[in-house]
Amino acid sequence: MDRATSFKRAAKHLSGYEVISYDRRGYATSPFQDINGMPKKVSWQIHLRDLTEIVNEKPTVVFGHSYGGTLTLLAAERRVENLLGLVAFESPLSWIPGWSTWSTNSADPSEAIDLEWAKKQAKGFMISMIGEDSWRRLPPSTKRSREIEGITMLSEMSSMSHLSPVLDPSQIKVPVIIARSEQAPERHVKGSDYLANTIPDSQIRIVSNTDHGVHLKRPETVAELVREIIARL
Repeated sequence: MDRATSFKRAAKHLSGYEVISYDRRGYATSPFQDINGMPKKVSWQIHLRDLTEIVNEKPTVVFGHSYGGTLTLLAAERRVENLLGLVAFESPLSWIPGWSTWSTNSADPSEAIDLEWAKKQAKGFMISMIGEDSWRRLPPSTKRSREIEGITMLSEMSSMSHLSPVLDPSQIKVPVIIARSEQAPERHVKGSDYLANTIPDSQIRIVSNTDHGVHLKRPETVAELVREIIARL
């Protein structure tokens, strides 16, 4: 549910490079709606097509945050043209056994998603990211739009938890940095170790003094990780 604009500070630390950030389909400036203006369900396949179109335009290094990191790993596994290297930060691997309760309890991607349940889940996620006080201060219109984005959030998560065939990290042939915060949840610790031990040309980086929002709290470190990948090309 993050916004492309939240990466502006990291982009400022990458002067001299062309930096492209975008909202995934279904969020902010990339609406994905039905004729009534309600969000339509989205899938990892749709997101991957969007990412592929952007990367295909010119040689690219990608910083993928969270779900975006998983998409970038999938793009690398599929040998997307012009993808030269990537940084994946705390990327969910929801198909791995024991990843989280979501892996076993998520709805079938073909099933309809109840709007009220989706709004509740989106609100809970937002509060977990920005805190209850910050959520309360948001304008009512912003709260409504974020809650409705729960349809997008739940549908993309559901589709990823049913990923088939699953990602095979050993098939990724470009240089990769797998990064996580020092205080990352156990699932991200295990997931990061798994990726770093499976991707042939990979290194793991642990970032201190941050949480999942590394691009907000440590934007200079995000830029350093990107520059590190570029230096390995």
